[in-house]
Amino acid sequence: MKIRYLPIDDRNNLRVLRHSTDDTVNEAILCSIFKRPYYTLQVLWEYHKWFLELTPAQLEQHPELAFGLCHILIMAGELERAKQVIATMQPDSYYQVMARLNMPGNTLKTAVELVELMRRNGWTAQGQQLTAGRPGILNGLWDYTPGAERLAENRDAAIEQLNFLFPENGDVIYDIMLAEHLYQKNECYDALVLTVGKIPTLKQRQDMRILFAALTLEVYILVLNGQSTATIPMIHNLREQIIENGLEEYTPNLDALEAWAAMYDGDYAYVTKWMREQAPDEYGRFCMLDLFRYMIKMRAYIISGKDMAVTALAQRLLPLLEQGNRFMDLCELHMLWAMSEHSAGRTDSALEHLGCCLALSEKYRYDRLLADEGKRICELLRLYEKRHGADAYCKRVKELAQKTAELHPRYLKKQLPKKPELTETELKVLRFLADGSSNTQISEQTGMAVETAKVHCKHIFDKLEVKNRRQAVFKAIEYGIIEPIQAGAMLSQP
Repeated sequence: MKIRYLPIDDRNNLRVLRHSTDDTVNEAILCSIFKRPYYTLQVLWEYHKWFLELTPAQLEQHPELAFGLCHILIMAGELERAKQVIATMQPDSYYQVMARLNMPGNTLKTAVELVELMRRNGWTAQGQQLTAGRPGILNGLWDYTPGAERLAENRDAAIEQLNFLFPENGDVIYDIMLAEHLYQKNECYDALVLTVGKIPTLKQRQDMRILFAALTLEVYILVLNGQSTATIPMIHNLREQIIENGLEEYTPNLDALEAWAAMYDGDYAYVTKWMREQAPDEYGRFCMLDLFRYMIKMRAYIISGKDMAVTALAQRLLPLLEQGNRFMDLCELHMLWAMSEHSAGRTDSALEHLGCCLALSEKYRYDRLLADEGKRICELLRLYEKRHGADAYCKRVKELAQKTAELHPRYLKKQLPKKPELTETELKVLRFLADGSSNTQISEQTGMAVETAKVHCKHIFDKLEVKNRRQAVFKAIEYGIIEPIQAGAMLSQP
């Protein structure tokens, strides 16, 4: 089987051609990934099929492959299996410590202890990941937002730790993390000054991992302060740098960032185009590297009134975020879920999710995460106050959200698509499709001819504007024509 060229070392644009069969894994090629000074999780994910086929004997012989498999499982959201792989590795060995360091759910204290262990052993943090391509550092590969206040109070110690993991960049990384924390607390001016002051240094050092996060934060601040037009050349320039540096794996999140910015301008034609051509498919191979894009997609679903699609995606993400202690993402998930439920008229459910969201937001100071949602979150907060009473934090966030609503009245304004009208027979056939039934099986269960079943399928595809059965079922879920639970057979297919 011929495998297309895949980048191993992005900075040197090294490409490797790998030949393999379904039952044979080329260990040398997989091991070569970890011989480079820098690689990305996106590149590693390209090889996920072959890592998953490794035998226990191969993993024991090559600890770096066990390290790689651990990351594949983390990206797939299979944290328990990842822990099992770590348990089979030699205790306190280099690769086991590195794997433990990268496990989601680590506290800042645990991470510091593991870094100290590496320092005592004289190890270097080769290939250490930072953002996993996400547009943030404090909530990048790890969610260290719960330790943000501690970071802010211990600058020198934090920079020392960061310099060990990311030589010569610890000071800049720290400042961008601090700026992200200041932004969340609504200290936007200080966050902007700190970020803008570091961008020339980042461009000089050509570290796209940090530059992407810094420029994203600048985009956030400018967009939310009504200056979205100023971000257009910034995003264009960032895209050029991504291409120039051979870091195409950053492009999907940059596309999603543009779709997010378009929502504030009410440019729903762009959002529709993004959904059609670039949005991730949550029903395909699920990967946590797409988490930022999933969150943007949920907003697009809210705009088009597809509450069933929001629920289906949220239910898939929820256990993965809970296992990984990704508190900021959990807060965002409950917030989006609450807005969707409110839009669908399910007030009790909406307020329950909002309660979860507010508890996390107040504890870890995610003020702007909520306030940036403008009118929709404002309406929900008013309902919450009527039922549970007003408090200082809820009042603060509501006031911030009201300012966002005034600046961006078109943000998340519902743009309902015309719901396709299916006949009773077509609805019946659609339910069989959701069950995974073939045309022959539909014929046997309904008494219609096989050719008639084919004709009904074609009519369904035409009305839903899709090309196949799988797309038809998922589109029907988005429109609320069928419930996700009815598509169990289709959802279980790889």
